[in-house]
Amino acid sequence: MKVKDIMTQDPITIKESASLIEAERLLAINKIGRLIVTDDEEEVVGIITDGDFMEKDDLEESIAELVSRDLIYVNEEASVQEVAQIISEHQIGGVPVFDEQDNLTGIITAEDIVDGYVRKDRKDYRRNDIELDSENITPESAAIYLSMTRSREYEEYWLDKIEGYGYKGAITQTGASAEKLPIKLRESTTVAAIARGVIEENSREKMAISNAVKDAYSQLALINPGLGGGFKIAVVRGEKNISVSIFGKFGHALVDGPEQLTIGTSVI
Repeated sequence: MKVKDIMTQDPITIKESASLIEAERLLAINKIGRLIVTDDEEEVVGIITDGDFMEKDDLEESIAELVSRDLIYVNEEASVQEVAQIISEHQIGGVPVFDEQDNLTGIITAEDIVDGYVRKDRKDYRRNDIELDSENITPESAAIYLSMTRSREYEEYWLDKIEGYGYKGAITQTGASAEKLPIKLRESTTVAAIARGVIEENSREKMAISNAVKDAYSQLALINPGLGGGFKIAVVRGEKNISVSIFGKFGHALVDGPEQLTIGTSVI
């Protein structure tokens, strides 16, 4: 998938001369977390997020001094993997999207990336249940669905669904300190994959699992380096590759962070 396939088109913008209360109103009405900021010539100059003015008392004040002007952006032809890496590396929630003529065409967020995988697999709606096209669903999407389940019943439901698509899936969960988390994630995922018949117990397939977990964990570590946490891990095997989705939150004695979702893949 490309950025233009899943970005939010016609993004909401605000002038840098606008007040904080105007920005707050736009964010609330549109239920979004960031606004693209322009100057009087409609040129993009930066971004402001809902967290930038949480501690401000005077909401009539201009947003100008709070605008993040070190603008990070992507081209609409970039791959979703590329923008996911940028968002992860810079620890930001989203970036503006431009076309080849440097025109603003959209905005893409971490939520858009996850939703994009999900939307890619939707076929139609019947009796309020989503019917998924088994010819189009990917192992990555299946892993996302499975890792984000909230109950044992729903886990079994999605494991059955995944098998119906012709894939093999497994789910497990683990938690550990920062030092032990990478090892625990790999061990738990490997054991679950063997137990459910996702992989055979040989070095080549174990290595494929290990590489996929490493891929997903490296994204988590960029966002919250040095923290342990608790996560649910789903692994789904397609025809030629394995996908791992890690969902949960980092934390320690003083911090309980937001939920994170990352995807790792490996070729068998």
